[in-house]
Amino acid sequence: MPQQPGRLFLWRGAALVISPGIDSSLHTHFALQLSYGLERPFRTRLNTEHDWTASRSASFAPHDAHQIDSDGGMLAHLFLEMPEAVKLNGTDLQAEFGTQPEFQALVTSLLDNRHQSLDMAGALHIRQTWQACALPQSLSSNSLDSRILCALDAIAASHGADCSGQSLARRVHLSESRFTHLFRQQTGMSLSRYLLWSRMVEAVAAVAQGNNMTAAAHASGFADLAHMSRTFRNMMGVAPSELHRMAIAFKQDVI
Repeated sequence: MPQQPGRLFLWRGAALVISPGIDSSLHTHFALQLSYGLERPFRTRLNTEHDWTASRSASFAPHDAHQIDSDGGMLAHLFLEMPEAVKLNGTDLQAEFGTQPEFQALVTSLLDNRHQSLDMAGALHIRQTWQACALPQSLSSNSLDSRILCALDAIAASHGADCSGQSLARRVHLSESRFTHLFRQQTGMSLSRYLLWSRMVEAVAAVAQGNNMTAAAHASGFADLAHMSRTFRNMMGVAPSELHRMAIAFKQDVI
């Protein structure tokens, strides 16, 4: 596959990255990460004292440290922040989704159409197919409590503005403690984690619209550029400067 600019697609609670040669430092984040070597296997390790392992498809559980060396090859990564994350049994450096016929058909189609631009509809198809292959029993937004769906809608509409557990709980007529418990139970993550992800989505969207990093950080509710940079690195394992090397598309959806 000829080298081409990286592409980043963002939704509420998920991100798809297709990019050549972005290697990470050892890092952890609270997303479930699925990775696949489109051209050839990549190298990965879970500790700097461990040997590198060659992998074509890998699943990294939330909070599990990992490092990737692409050796210049084109890789695809799917980050999932919402209920799917609680369905993973653990990190697997030889994940089975890569051998499933539906996934292989997806990869073949992606490689055959490598010179065509990928739009949000195509990216969503990749995300949904990959998700179904890796997490067949995952939850969907249709199974969420209506009060949590209402809160997610409110967070999306806030566009990075501060949303507190108290204000969201009041909106759905629950006590704050009951609301935050239900939110974690339904989504598999804390409200604070989800709000942080939402602000990161807003920041990336601002960069895609032509804002510089500092303006994007302030527009999305981060205290400063350093806070946004730490968040991005913790979530993606690379510096936010990589955004300037990517074509970015985003959709203001929940889940």
